[in-house]
Amino acid sequence: MVQKFIPLSVPCLKGNELKYVTEAIETEWVSTGGSFITDFEKKFAGYINSECVAVQSGTAALHLAYLQAGVRQDDLVICPTLTFIAAVNPIKYLNAKPVFIDCDDSLCIDPDKIK
Repeated sequence: MVQKFIPLSVPCLKGNELKYVTEAIETEWVSTGGSFITDFEKKFAGYINSECVAVQSGTAALHLAYLQAGVRQDDLVICPTLTFIAAVNPIKYLNAKPVFIDCDDSLCIDPDKIK
């Protein structure tokens, strides 16, 4: 199986992006509302067969995920050393404590280090 490489920070604009951005600007829905968000939430909820909500950033998504997982004050949350601070901030928002674990060759948390 040939794996496709997904480059970091390189845009892939080969569809209707210009059309959709133009529509969002013309209808003045370029923030956290509008039909694109509602349509996305409905379609994604159908795909995963569950409720869902769209948020404006990965940081907000992690914050909600930690809340849903029951992370509370003084809990320890394992996170990789190779990350952006925005991924750690939601842990601190909840007054929990990040525990940094080294990454392996895949640049993900090294499962052997967790032990």
